[in-house]
Amino acid sequence: MTATRDSWESIPLGSTVPLANSATFTADEADLLRRGLIPGEMEDKWFIFWECDSLFLHRSWTGQGVYQVDFRQAGNLLEVTRALVTVGTLHYRRGTDQDEVALLDFLIRGLLLHQAVAFPVPADAPMGEAPGLYQAHVTGTGYPERRLPRVRETWTAWLKRLLRR
Repeated sequence: MTATRDSWESIPLGSTVPLANSATFTADEADLLRRGLIPGEMEDKWFIFWECDSLFLHRSWTGQGVYQVDFRQAGNLLEVTRALVTVGTLHYRRGTDQDEVALLDFLIRGLLLHQAVAFPVPADAPMGEAPGLYQAHVTGTGYPERRLPRVRETWTAWLKRLLRR
């Protein structure tokens, strides 16, 4: 069944920032992207649908829009022209650009295209005794994991964070 905006609750993204994301997909992969993903059970954390040459990714429990990826046809390939992430809402806490690009890539390749990809665990993720718990919380999946390196803060980001305290 193909997902549409009306297949599940969907709250628009609101304020967004661009992500550096460049990817191309084959015709077969494009067909899978256009089908989207409708949550089938409580463990499914994402609702994903295609509309007007864009892919929209929403958290399933809240309906909150998190990502929008715009595409164009480039010969036999479907090419990303723009990727956006919400700046953060009550229901979604935005990570670093690196973390968001990695998670978006995982959601597209792992959940939609069913490719064997590692789940990107942010360097500051709360791992504790059960590393897979973070992945289950974010995606509801059990893929192999890879730890992302910690990104060094710029001095301006550090100063802003310091002044907020």
